[in-house]
Amino acid sequence: MHSSALEASRVLMGDSLGFHIIFVLFGLTLPILVSWFEWMGIRRNDKKLIDTAHFWSKIMAVLVITGVISGTIIALQMSLVWPGILEFGGKVIGLPFMFETYAFLIEATFLALYMATWNRKKISQYTHFIFGLFVVLGSTMSAYAITSVNAWMNLPTGFTFVQGKLQDIDVFHAMFSETALIEFFHSMPGYYIAATLAIAGLYGCKLLRDKPSNRLTPKHKLDWFIIRRLVLFATVALLISMITGDITGKYLAKHEPAKLATIEIVNTTSTHVPLVFGGFENSSGKTVGPYFKIPNALSLLVGNSPNAEVIGLESTPKNQRPPSYIRALFNIKLTLIGVMMIGIAAYFALNLWRPEWLSKSWLLITMSACAGIGIVLVELGWIITEVGRQPWAVRGYVTTEQAVTKTHDITKFGYFFPLSYVLLFAVTVLAIRKIVRDKKGTAI
Repeated sequence: MHSSALEASRVLMGDSLGFHIIFVLFGLTLPILVSWFEWMGIRRNDKKLIDTAHFWSKIMAVLVITGVISGTIIALQMSLVWPGILEFGGKVIGLPFMFETYAFLIEATFLALYMATWNRKKISQYTHFIFGLFVVLGSTMSAYAITSVNAWMNLPTGFTFVQGKLQDIDVFHAMFSETALIEFFHSMPGYYIAATLAIAGLYGCKLLRDKPSNRLTPKHKLDWFIIRRLVLFATVALLISMITGDITGKYLAKHEPAKLATIEIVNTTSTHVPLVFGGFENSSGKTVGPYFKIPNALSLLVGNSPNAEVIGLESTPKNQRPPSYIRALFNIKLTLIGVMMIGIAAYFALNLWRPEWLSKSWLLITMSACAGIGIVLVELGWIITEVGRQPWAVRGYVTTEQAVTKTHDITKFGYFFPLSYVLLFAVTVLAIRKIVRDKKGTAI
């Protein structure tokens, strides 16, 4: 295949996944938030909290539907554009796709029950709440199934490869591998952080619409309560993400050393390896630009000892090394994580010592403007994961070039996918706007 067609196929897939993941992260987080706020409303006998959960659930239903449609588009794209992946490993990773279907049936069934039984006198509040928990269960199981497929592409397991054929297939081992568990438990907190901070930012925008003198009045008591709870939820998710991030680093050092070496600019296998923040490698292999080093830190991170060995890029053939620009993406990601952590810490400090400052316009504008950082981090994380696997589609077995279709010209029908996502995104925004307008009686 011509290299330009291959690159077009990769860009197409990247754009599709970039759209899809936005729907996914809200579709996975909102069921938890809705159930949480309903539970608080039931326990406190607070109708306003229950009404908030009800309002969010309408948006949740729209985003779940959108996520299903966008996922279907990606499934179509996988079969049309990347048939080589399923041709090679369909017998191994077929179970997760079947598992995802059953998970979706659970999610869809209980979502229908949940939405249909709001404020029904014949259904107790606790029964209704339990319906919501099954929505959480179904969406989470669905996310795990799809994540396990991606994990398998990063580190194929559950089979032996003999004379060009797959033998001794163990689909359960492939689906519940160490890689799948690590990816799942690291990505899910990231989704929660992204969605909760984005929603908190929207409530910050709502406060900005009122006069500064009115922002701390009882009129906005519920809004401030929601923001505090969302930031608290995001903080807990961030702490979990830091723990799973450390586990992920150790996993990469052991199983995907080329990806880690590219991210951290480790050219030669050695011990006492520093962690380098900032900078990039030029054509002569020298790190340039603003950067600083933390002595022994990378060895400590991957092996809990300064004597831990970090495998360098020298051990990977040049034609099998990931693109070097993932280093720059990783630096951007770390910078944004730092900004997010400072922002969350500043919020708690102000909430404790100077709560009245939080109502100032410049602070609300800053908070609302930074609310999308979590979404950017999710996008960057998946770009680094996927691009860092290149040139492999299924690492060690199928290259991206081998996986792409040979029977179709992507340039003749590829426009269908981005146009579908643009249309889907527009319809979703309009639907959510309608829900908000119906609740408030005014446009947002």
